[in-house]
Amino acid sequence: MESKLKCMSCGTTACEFTEREAPSFCAQSAISTELHDEARRLYALPENHAIMQAAAKVSEDTANSTRVQDTIKFANLVGAKHIGIASCTIMLHETRTLAKLLEQAGFHVETVGCKLEGNRRADLDLEPVEDGEGSVVCNPIVQALLLNEIKTDLNILMGICVGHDALFCKYSTAPVTTFTTKDFLTGNNPCAVLYTAQSCYRKKLQRTAEEWHVPDSQTS
Repeated sequence: MESKLKCMSCGTTACEFTEREAPSFCAQSAISTELHDEARRLYALPENHAIMQAAAKVSEDTANSTRVQDTIKFANLVGAKHIGIASCTIMLHETRTLAKLLEQAGFHVETVGCKLEGNRRADLDLEPVEDGEGSVVCNPIVQALLLNEIKTDLNILMGICVGHDALFCKYSTAPVTTFTTKDFLTGNNPCAVLYTAQSCYRKKLQRTAEEWHVPDSQTS
């Protein structure tokens, strides 16, 4: 299937630097009047407008501000008082530090770990592993539902696994922002792999691409 949205190939970013000329494949040409109008309608909804207003203000100084500072500012600007943190259990130390900083800023903080209920694969009808039950599996839907029950105003993702984060966001009633993503091999810095994709990680990435290659019939 041929890609229709090719921003990754852009060398001018004319959407940001408006004095530059856009390339012929610019994704802006895919924005119909109807799509544009629908986006504007959604931005105008009070809950969305408040988030965009706060995000725009925070982003003005993000080059001189850490993610912790940005998160505190954003939560304050959207009027959040009650904050939930959905944390990987491996990152509870970092979660405690973040929670204390948020509490110092006046927020009430709730934290939920990903291994609540101690589910094994069989409990969720997942495929078994060779060593039997395998490790306890994450429980992102319960994390979201617990925070929904206590009516948090804003939820923060702290190192939730790829895919589990998708389920948490799907079922979280409150808006969700990501503080950090987990990557065991890079010290939680996934972009380190992108920076070295043509050097030290090249062979590892190539093997994965070959092993998990999607057949053409599934991409058309």
